[in-house]
Amino acid sequence: MAFTGELEQLHIVDIIQLLNTTRKSGTFSVRGKKGESRIIFSNGYIVGASHLSNKVRIGTVLVKMKAITVKDLTQALEVQKKAGKRRKPLINTLIELGRLGREDASRGLKKLIEITLVELIGWKTGTFTLDSDAVSVSPECSYPLSAMEQEISLDAQMLLMDALRVYDERERDRQAGKTVSPDEELFADVAPPETPAEKKLVQPVITADDLGLGDLEHLERKMPQFVPEDEVFDPVEIHRQKIKETLSGFPEGDQEAFVLFLEKSSASRRGSEGTLGKEELTNGIVLFSEDEFITHSVMTICKADGVLVFATDGEEELLRIMEQCGKIGVLPVLVFDDPGTSKRILSREKIVGLRRRVQERYPQVPVIQAALFPDYDFLLQSYREGARAVFPKPLREEGKATFIGDAITFLEVFRSYVTRFFLEQKVPAAGDDRLRRFKENVLALRDRYAADPSLVLLQYAADVCERAITFVVRQSELAGERAVGVFAEKDEGPTAVTRLKVPLATPSVFSDALEKGKVFYGEREDDILKKHLFDAIGAPLSPAIILVPVKSRGKVVMLTYGDFGTKEASPVPADLLEILASQAGMALENAFYHKQIDKGS
Repeated sequence: MAFTGELEQLHIVDIIQLLNTTRKSGTFSVRGKKGESRIIFSNGYIVGASHLSNKVRIGTVLVKMKAITVKDLTQALEVQKKAGKRRKPLINTLIELGRLGREDASRGLKKLIEITLVELIGWKTGTFTLDSDAVSVSPECSYPLSAMEQEISLDAQMLLMDALRVYDERERDRQAGKTVSPDEELFADVAPPETPAEKKLVQPVITADDLGLGDLEHLERKMPQFVPEDEVFDPVEIHRQKIKETLSGFPEGDQEAFVLFLEKSSASRRGSEGTLGKEELTNGIVLFSEDEFITHSVMTICKADGVLVFATDGEEELLRIMEQCGKIGVLPVLVFDDPGTSKRILSREKIVGLRRRVQERYPQVPVIQAALFPDYDFLLQSYREGARAVFPKPLREEGKATFIGDAITFLEVFRSYVTRFFLEQKVPAAGDDRLRRFKENVLALRDRYAADPSLVLLQYAADVCERAITFVVRQSELAGERAVGVFAEKDEGPTAVTRLKVPLATPSVFSDALEKGKVFYGEREDDILKKHLFDAIGAPLSPAIILVPVKSRGKVVMLTYGDFGTKEASPVPADLLEILASQAGMALENAFYHKQIDKGS
C-alpha cells in the first residue's frame, strides 16, 4: 500500500521521526521542482537513500571518501550487471569482493543519507509517498530490506540530527553572504565514464538506482508514476494504529477519544508552510522512555509547537543524542519517564543512576521527571537531585476507568509547561542585554570560520567581570594567552599575557577546576592564587573569582579566569558561562576534525 501527502502539511523532519517511532518499512519518496529523492526504511531504521542528483550516489560518495577506488567501483558494477535480478546492493557487493570494510561502508551510507536529508530539510513544497509494499531493493532485485537491515542499518534520529546541524551551518553561511557549493559539485569528478551501451539503458519505475544501493552510476533516472489507488497520507490513521497497539486493552471509544485529542494537537502546529524556522532548530526535548504510548503522544503534542523531540530507551544512545543536541545548537529539556510500570530495563535504580550521570555531564540541561503518584520518596528524591519539575503520571491499569482523561490532562499540562519554559528562555528581562550578547557569542562559536573559541569566551567573561584571562592548559602549568582589563584598560580589548604562569604540581583552586571540569565561582584561600597570579596582576577588591574550564576531546584544554578588579563582586551567570564553555569545546573539536578532513582530502 502507498500513502501520499504534501510537504506543506507535514514537514520532512516530522515524517522521518514518525516513520522511525512507528518502525515502518518501505520506500519513502519525496518529489519537488528539483527532482526526486528516496529514503529506504526497514523497521524504522534507514538502510539506504538516493539523492536527487545523478552525481551523488553511494559509489561516488565512497570514492570521494577514499574508501574505494574508481577501479573497485567499476568492478563491483560489472559484478552487479552479470548477476541480473539476483544482484545485491552495491555496498554488499563491494564488501563481498573484499573492496570495502563494514566500517567504511557504514560511514559512506551515513554520508549519502545525510546529504540527502540536508537537501530535503529545506524543501517548502512537494509531495511525498510511503510505499510500504516496497520490501525489497527493487522489482528486479530480490534482495530483501530485512537482509539489508542485518547488513547495515542506521538510526534515523541520529542521522536527522546530523543533517539538521549541517543544514543550520549552511543557512548561516548563506545569510552571511558566503558561497555554499551544491553537493553535486563535490562529486562531479568521481563517477566512471559511461560506455555507449550503458547510455542506452532506461530505468524502470523503481530500481536499485533510486535506492542509492544499486548500479547508481550508469542508469538514467526517471520519475516513477504512482498509481491512482494511492491513499492520501493521513497522520490521524497513524495515530489510530499506534493507539490501538499501545492501548489494546481499552474500549474502542476510549481509544478514539485519545486519537481525537492527538488530532486536535497536531492541527494547531505553527509554521504550516512546511519549512523549519530558526526557533524550531533551538527548541528540543530528549525523552528517555520505553513506554511507546507516552513516546508517541509527547512527540505528537510537542511538534504542534515546533519542538523537536528525540526519544530513546538506551543509555548510550541517550548520551549520543545529548552530544548531538549541543552540535546543532539545541539546549534540550531532558525528560525521564517513570520507572514504576517498567517491565524491561527502566528500573528505579537505572533511572536514578542515569539521571545523576547525565546531570553531572550536562549540568546546564534542565531535567523533568515523570513519577507515578503517590510515590512520594521517588518524587522528593527527584527534586532533591535537581529536577526542574516532577509530573505525576496517571496510572494505566489501576485507574483504567479514568486513564484516558487523566492522560490527556497530563499531556496538556506537560505541553503548557514546556512551551512556557522555552518562551522564558527567549525573552530577556527589560533593559538586560546580557542574554543578547550571550546568544551572539553562541552563534559565533557555531560558525567554524568566524569564531576563535578562546577569544569569544574571554570577551563574554570580561562582560560579566572586570578582568578576564585565558590560560592554555599544559602538562605542568597554566600558560597565559590573552587578557582583558589586566595590564591595559578594559576598553582596549584583549592583550597578550604570555608571561603569566601558574604551576599545577601543587593542589590549588586551579587544579581542582581542571580535575572537576566544572565552573567555579566563589572565594578561596589559596597560596598558588595569591603567589602566582595576584602578585603579578594585583589582588582584586573582592576575593570572589570565577574559573571556567573548556573541554575538548575529553580533557580540559583551556581555562578562563575572571574577577571584579577594583569593583565589588556582583552575581555571575555561571550557567551561561558553562553553556558557552561547552559550545567553545565543541567548536575546538569541530575545528580539529575539519582540519583532519582537509588533510585527508
